[in-house]
Amino acid sequence: GQLTATPEETFWRVAYHIAASEDKPASEIEETATQFYKMLVSLKFLPNSPNFTGAGTPLGQLAACFVLPISDDMGKKPSGIFQTLRDAALIQQTGGGNGFSFSSIRPSGSLVNSSAGKATGPIGFMRVFDHAFGEVAQGGTRRGANMAVLRIDHPDIESFITCKTRENAITNFNISVGITDAFMQAVENDEDWDLRFPDVHHPLYHDFDGTLEEAEAAGIPIITHKKVRARDLFDLIVFQAHHNGEPGMLFLDTANHTNPVPQLYKLQATNPCGEQWLGPYENCCLGSINLAQHFGVDHSVDWEKLRENTILATRFLDDVVDANAYVPAVPQLKEAALRNRRIGLGIMGLADLKYHVNVRYGSPAAEDFGSQVMEFVRFYAMKTSIELARERGPFPSIKGSIYDPENTIWQPPVSLIETQQYWGRPTIDWSEISEGIHRYGIRNAAQTTVAPTGTIATVAGCEGYGCEPVFALAYIRHVNDNGKDLKLTYTSPAFEQALLEAGIPEMDRQDILDQVIRDGSCQHIEAVPPEIRYTF
Repeated sequence: GQLTATPEETFWRVAYHIAASEDKPASEIEETATQFYKMLVSLKFLPNSPNFTGAGTPLGQLAACFVLPISDDMGKKPSGIFQTLRDAALIQQTGGGNGFSFSSIRPSGSLVNSSAGKATGPIGFMRVFDHAFGEVAQGGTRRGANMAVLRIDHPDIESFITCKTRENAITNFNISVGITDAFMQAVENDEDWDLRFPDVHHPLYHDFDGTLEEAEAAGIPIITHKKVRARDLFDLIVFQAHHNGEPGMLFLDTANHTNPVPQLYKLQATNPCGEQWLGPYENCCLGSINLAQHFGVDHSVDWEKLRENTILATRFLDDVVDANAYVPAVPQLKEAALRNRRIGLGIMGLADLKYHVNVRYGSPAAEDFGSQVMEFVRFYAMKTSIELARERGPFPSIKGSIYDPENTIWQPPVSLIETQQYWGRPTIDWSEISEGIHRYGIRNAAQTTVAPTGTIATVAGCEGYGCEPVFALAYIRHVNDNGKDLKLTYTSPAFEQALLEAGIPEMDRQDILDQVIRDGSCQHIEAVPPEIRYTF
């Protein structure tokens, strides 16, 4: 219960540890650490939670989540089922979470030649993992989340979709179905759908390790175990998602169309929260710009401050890749991180910034505004990554990637939203990025990710987490205080400020807030000016 460090001391510990990873003289490291510290202590940017628990501590593990491969093997291969369970448990001990694709595990009931028994199947092994993670959570630094993915064409997919019907059946996993374009086409056309798996008894299968498509390409026969109506399977997903929020849907083909390193692997799974696709043993090196700290005068955006902090945050995250101790007992984690140097710079407080510029969340203008903000962040994150490639070298596996300077496949982004206005945003020129990649390459195979930011957005005091809308303008939070119901009243600072700027007297403002708490909205309150009702 005793204070071991002030917030300022904690921010300095993190800033210095990350800066110290740079190959510079001590005086320059101190200068970089000071820049990082000012950015952190002002809450303009925060890295993901493990930076605060791991930086400058014996733990040293700075990544929130990893993706681990699973082969159809009990443990002879490095990615065998129980070898992967061992690796995952070690990661869980550090507070990290894991994503897995169970799609390579043979269907339940399949014959196992070596034992003459029948296979457990992916759901059975999920339960083994789930129980093990529950035990590890008792002694870890924090409970690590997990994601289980199964392809829509796996013979056990129906059991997978319903495996969490009972709320306490599997408690340490989120689950998501890996969706293919072919399945969605079958749903649209109301066609039958084959549940298939490679012939596990074929000689070529013995040493095979890969996806269904790779098995077909290798000449391994694919056996159809069952035919189902595609729409029935889709309806089952929708029904279960409505029942308890799971499973989610991950679009495999869409992800692989934008895979930055297609020469290395097919993307099969994400981190537990689902925002970041990762290859085998790769990790989430995440941090978020706090847009609520980038307000400009007269309800504008401080674009210059946003540019400066995007540049500095990108350098910070690239340093995290080197500063991270990972999990020494699983060396593949560090190898994978250094090979592609993935980072994920995101945002939080987007809803706060929309309130500030008087843009209604969910409106066409809000879509345009969000597009403009994120394009700006992405542009300067990529520009900084190119500058880092010039200084420190590109990521090692750049040859054959979409950023290969000798054969660049990457194309500048094209907005899905027709631009209505720029909110004073400076002009950006994507040809600078194309030319920079051709000349220097790029330091990081991935640069941006919008994460949920549950913990760090709370620390930063954001009303809107990540890119999400504000939960409510005003509400009462009930907290269990040693068995007593402690009621904490929350009101939106932005909403209160808007009422104040509108010249509404204090007593009337309080009456408005009371009505919002009671009814959950300001839309019916005539005392609230129409322009405020529109924005909020």
